[in-house]
Amino acid sequence: MQIGWISRQGKGRRCNNDAAAFGRKGSYVLAMLVDAAEKGDGQGLARHWSRTVVNVALGEAQQLSPEGLVSIMRAEQQRLRQDYLHAIASYCCVLVDLQQQLLHVGHVGDGLVGLQRPGLAISWLNRPQNLQEQAIWPGATSGITESRHLLTRSLNARRFCSPDWQMTHLPLDARLLLCSDGYWHEHLHSGTDLQSVNDDASMLSLEYGEPVIELQSDCDNFRECIQGTVTTASSA
Repeated sequence: MQIGWISRQGKGRRCNNDAAAFGRKGSYVLAMLVDAAEKGDGQGLARHWSRTVVNVALGEAQQLSPEGLVSIMRAEQQRLRQDYLHAIASYCCVLVDLQQQLLHVGHVGDGLVGLQRPGLAISWLNRPQNLQEQAIWPGATSGITESRHLLTRSLNARRFCSPDWQMTHLPLDARLLLCSDGYWHEHLHSGTDLQSVNDDASMLSLEYGEPVIELQSDCDNFRECIQGTVTTASSA
């Protein structure tokens, strides 16, 4: 597949706390985007979680599946306490079955996954898990500033939150987009230029085609995982 990675540090951030990783095993492609908060070692958590989950999954003997990924995530989450006790993050994960053209989407937090076909608007496949979206009563969060940043579910070292999964068809002409909230909310929804966003803004794109990786990032926060190893992809 053709892979694209765009990532920019927000003007209000000390460093870029987004990260992504992807890998291929047989007829399956696995990709993940992680968007961490600045508290604790957010940058370290984002890079660790994305590359570790993908790398471990590629090294498993069994076929890739959402159930297998959850088992890996549950085990790896138990190991976060030593180095990432105070860090939290959102992440979205996609597993593509190239033979069946099936797409499995899993997410925790406020990252969004969407499909974009030629000439059409992005069709978002999930909803952000934040206080703004989860309010029971209309206007319940009106007095809470930036309630979209208050996550109702997150990746953290204290409690495991299993990702919500769904499955859909991946059309041959579609582009698959994994977006951090800085990208989908500030850049796409609010129309802020990428150079002016306040939050870190990142997008990982996948589409059918000859294998190529195109990187547009201000730091080293993307990894290609290959059967038990992690490599730094070169810009194409």
